[in-house]
Amino acid sequence: MNSFKGLVLKEWLIGKSTLLWLLVAQVGFVIISFLVSRYWEVAGIFYISTWVIMILQPFIMFSLIFGCLNYDGKTQLWIYNPQSAAMLLGSKLLSSVLFQVVSILFASCLVFVAFKVPTSYFQQDFQVESITELGGLLQIGGVMTAVSIVIAVLMMFLWVVYHALARIQLIKNIRWLFVSFLFIGMILLKNWVGNTKVYQKLDEIWAVPAFSGSSSFSLSKTNLEFYLEGGGNFSLLTSGLDVIGLLILFLASCWLLDRKIEV
Repeated sequence: MNSFKGLVLKEWLIGKSTLLWLLVAQVGFVIISFLVSRYWEVAGIFYISTWVIMILQPFIMFSLIFGCLNYDGKTQLWIYNPQSAAMLLGSKLLSSVLFQVVSILFASCLVFVAFKVPTSYFQQDFQVESITELGGLLQIGGVMTAVSIVIAVLMMFLWVVYHALARIQLIKNIRWLFVSFLFIGMILLKNWVGNTKVYQKLDEIWAVPAFSGSSSFSLSKTNLEFYLEGGGNFSLLTSGLDVIGLLILFLASCWLLDRKIEV
């Protein structure tokens, strides 16, 4: 356990500067959109831009986990580190999730504060209706976190497979093509399973509300609306199956990495 804490701390120390720059970039994006909206007198640019920050959160996780993997890959840590692959990959996954949670909380606060800015400051006779409270933003952030974890595990698995294929000299130079087909195949398989009658029946078992409220905003002059309504359900059973699938991908990544693949 102490070794795992040490690995997580190492990832934190390495990645904290990256996290700081990500937070600064979010603030900079909001400031730039604020100035552009003020200069052009188009209020919609500012309010839409703040939501873009939330939408892009899963891509931040992609960047974090990819950066962590490539950093140690260049140092050949995978070959010479005495720790198990589960500890190495688990520490990267946990630290990336922690970074992502901080980023999502920060982005939620930015969106909440941005929508307190009166529209008259940018554009006269412009109406923006927002019933998005901080609680609703945090719920959206929770969904973004779940999506980010899925992206992180999938990215980790594909990265390990990519380097594992390096042992096969025949396809070493085109292994990216095999990984691309693997990724597409996994997406198609997931969609096929999700559309089967058996899965749809299972999806009705142990259903619980996904959101307790609703969040929305609308821009009157652009007819742009965003609406997230409470009352939707998700199944604890099929969600559990999805978690098991992610666990299988993670264990497969650990198994391949424990074979001391060359990166």
